[in-house]
Amino acid sequence: MHYKVSYKYLFVKIGIVIYNNVNLGSMMKVEIIRHKTGDLLPLLLDDDNLPIPAPNEFIISRRALSPNTLVRNLRELAVLYRWLKREKIDLESRVLSKQAFTEAEIKGGLVEFLRRDQENRHRVKKMVVKPNTFNQRLTSIRQYLAWHFDVTIGSLPSDSQNFDQIRENKNSLLSLLESSFINAPPTNRSIRKGLNAKEIESLMTILDPSNQYGFSRDPAVCYRNYVLTMIMLYYGLRPGELLSLKVEDIEIGAISNIRVVRRKPDPTDTRKPRPEIKRNGRVLPIDDLSFAKNLDTYITKWRDVLEDKADKESDYLILSDDGNPLSQSSITQLYQLIRKKHSSELPPHLTAKALRHSFSSQMERVLRMSGMGEDNRKQALAYLRGDSSLSSQEVYIAQEIEEQANIALKKYQQNLILEDVPW
Repeated sequence: MHYKVSYKYLFVKIGIVIYNNVNLGSMMKVEIIRHKTGDLLPLLLDDDNLPIPAPNEFIISRRALSPNTLVRNLRELAVLYRWLKREKIDLESRVLSKQAFTEAEIKGGLVEFLRRDQENRHRVKKMVVKPNTFNQRLTSIRQYLAWHFDVTIGSLPSDSQNFDQIRENKNSLLSLLESSFINAPPTNRSIRKGLNAKEIESLMTILDPSNQYGFSRDPAVCYRNYVLTMIMLYYGLRPGELLSLKVEDIEIGAISNIRVVRRKPDPTDTRKPRPEIKRNGRVLPIDDLSFAKNLDTYITKWRDVLEDKADKESDYLILSDDGNPLSQSSITQLYQLIRKKHSSELPPHLTAKALRHSFSSQMERVLRMSGMGEDNRKQALAYLRGDSSLSSQEVYIAQEIEEQANIALKKYQQNLILEDVPW
């Protein structure tokens, strides 16, 4: 007799702890499990609350990616499996058979299904998703189906008569999906994402620990807010990188610096989502003596005050009001409160991401004014931002070019008007 065994029972037996789950509507959901080593692994569960083998094998093959990326991939694959269930298509059997997916099934069925909003939590349900969301779904599903066909073809015996037909079916399906991508609407670069010089000055004044009229009255919290903001503003760290910093990563002395270090998962870190350093590590010098002094004061004095409020000690640099490692949601809430209290001085788009944009834009301007060529500027920005791709720096170079072009246009118009004046 065959019995269905709960996946939770199996995970407990092998030392894996349930982390949390992401409900995807219907009965399908993504469950995130945490191994005792600290590794996080999301799994796609079916209507019976059991793992679906193929997509989970696909995700395991991509474990080098971040858990957040893997969760998004599974959410996108869940849309595919909803469509397969609705159409009563068994993917395993279909891939092995000689029957190819037709253009009507893909173009008129799956592609249209991918355009639909799959969320049930909104009171007003959208008819279609944004082009970027659709393209992301299509990309993940295309990668998964290509992987599925490759695994199937690789498992066939060398004398199989279905080999050529299955390979032809794969190429036909991928071609149909490839031709279904839609062009995303052009982004409006004139929409400012960072802070200007005046707004940055206001923010620094508001968070200055010596400002008795600043944002916080608690000196420990005041120093903490100042330090975390200045690190993002001075060095362009992502929130995950900031919250992954440990006290040992800060060196104050004759040569002061901040080390952004990629580490193995920390099994003691229970924050959700757990901060991580996704890309390149780097060593960033501390040249501002005032910032270095305040950072040292925070570490040697006020951080201990925060840590004393917690039940256990922590190695992380940035702590919450109750002494535990600060979470990403707390950073979001912090800037919401700062914007609300100082709405006349700070822009409504002040966020951790805006600080990173400010750093990137200002650094591009400094590099350009130093006479550095465009290719070298891309490489410098990529290093300072911890990026592996040079193409991700193009947006800041284009933004700076656009701003300089508008300044030149304004100057040209002013000179033209002056030439027309009779005196």
